[in-house]
Amino acid sequence: MQLMWWLHGAARVVLALVLAYNGAIKLGLHQFGVPDVADALITQGEMSPMGLLSRMVGFSPLFQFLAGAAEIGAALALLWWRTAAVGALLSLASMSFILVLNLGYDMPGKELSIGLLLLAGTAAAPWVQRIMTALLLDRTPAPRRRPVLLRSHRAAKLLSAAGPVLGGASVLIVAGLVVSSQPARTVDDQAPSGVWIAQETAEAPIDQSGPWRAMALGRVAEDGKLGVQVRTAQGELLSGTYRREGDILSIELRPLQRPGQTVAEHAASPAERHKVTVTEHEDGTITVAGEGIDQDLAPAAGGTVLYDRGFHWGLQADDPFER
Repeated sequence: MQLMWWLHGAARVVLALVLAYNGAIKLGLHQFGVPDVADALITQGEMSPMGLLSRMVGFSPLFQFLAGAAEIGAALALLWWRTAAVGALLSLASMSFILVLNLGYDMPGKELSIGLLLLAGTAAAPWVQRIMTALLLDRTPAPRRRPVLLRSHRAAKLLSAAGPVLGGASVLIVAGLVVSSQPARTVDDQAPSGVWIAQETAEAPIDQSGPWRAMALGRVAEDGKLGVQVRTAQGELLSGTYRREGDILSIELRPLQRPGQTVAEHAASPAERHKVTVTEHEDGTITVAGEGIDQDLAPAAGGTVLYDRGFHWGLQADDPFER
């Protein structure tokens, strides 16, 4: 019986550390990121179910914060016997929800989420009978005696005091390492961030105005790199990053990840590289010039509504609208 309780304790520790990782990366808004205008050109039909979910969750810091807080709270609660039942139930709910999302939106890691759900079920197992007694039979369950892990009373008492402290410190260390290992994020609102479209004239129809039909330049930088999307004159969507050095943008673009292509394969695929100079004009337009590129772009009317409205913790001054 002692061995079973030691295995149960090990399951709780492993689950707590995984929850600490998942919770910390959500609290820092790094798992799903933050919405950025650099993603404005992709259409719904071009998204994958996974991409749709990531964008939806990423747009709500509240969703990410609550999910992360629940996982960090469950991780800490799992490490103290008096709160282990609460932590097990929280982790069971969180892992069930994650499994539904992974299955429903074709996310990777389905097997991992099943394994974590089983770990959460193992952590909750000692309290299932008491919970069912209270909920279904409307009776006060008999108190459960704390399991004896060590024969020595002094050693057991020391473990009881030191275990939660060491476990809590481990959770906080893991969470701290996760947050510190993420790329530094800054916001750059300088022009030409935004959505720009090619100007069509009688002399230069849209398919002859230049190699790019539209361009979205991001505002959110991670380690100095900002996001960018380009819609070519042929209609293909390219996505990548750019760096700004004054009026010069160094852009790196790739086609969207194909079905069956891994993240590593996509990252290693050939990229288009452009170094362009951006010139702003008094009428609000810009000129993008570089090798093989020389065209005028105008702000896209309504192209940034989603990002301009943004996320608000409180009530809006106007009514929500659906479009």
